[in-house]
Amino acid sequence: MKTMVSTVVGNVVVVLHGEAPPREEEWARYIGLIRERDLLKTASIVFTDGGAPSSKQRAEINEILAGRHPRGAVVSHNPLLRGVITALALVNPQTRSFSPDKLADAFTFLKLTRDEIAAVQQTLEALCAEIGFRPKSLPRLAPSTT
Repeated sequence: MKTMVSTVVGNVVVVLHGEAPPREEEWARYIGLIRERDLLKTASIVFTDGGAPSSKQRAEINEILAGRHPRGAVVSHNPLLRGVITALALVNPQTRSFSPDKLADAFTFLKLTRDEIAAVQQTLEALCAEIGFRPKSLPRLAPSTT
């Protein structure tokens, strides 16, 4: 079973993450997506049930970021994980954590347009099918009105 899936929707990197750390091939796909982006014009939204990159994987992403601070939202039902993200925001003030019931706030923080939100929501359903389960941190989405 997959642990992490990722894709790009416009200028938004979308990630679904289960409870386990990402496998190397899943991480490599994500890194490939990040390397292709203009990071200062890209937002990221991650839905995680607790899975997080290993220290090696975190070092790799830090090397790619090279001190840049792209906007990122991490949505999780796990309060401990949200606390860790809040602490990391001291290093990257463009990163915030949100509980699933605050998804609209995450979209606002990322400065997504209505059309971008609709595209992300549509993509989330496809990513659930790809990963093979619906992460607890991904709320049931109301149909978008565009």
